Amino acid sequence: MTQARIVLRDAALERGEQLLEVTRLGSLTELINVMFSRYGRHLEQTWEVQPLSPTYAKAEPLPEIEQQVTTPALPAPDFRFDEPLTGL
Repeated sequence: MTQARIVLRDAALERGEQLLEVTRLGSLTELINVMFSRYGRHLEQTWEVQPLSPTYAKAEPLPEIEQQVTTPALPAPDFRFDEPLTGL
């Protein structure tokens, strides 16, 4: 197995130790191996966000539609306010 030595900042080392407690892995080496194997591809694919299309074209304007607005006729009321209420 190949060996490499890495240097971690204090904050990264603290985070690594927290993750060791949560994952119950045996060492930082195991933790880094798990992180590379599980999350390496995701990091590689999302490192630089690429737009879906190189340019965004302006939407074409909608054609203007002429509409005639008509007010519907109101039905004749079936009661009058000056009549007494019945049938209650």
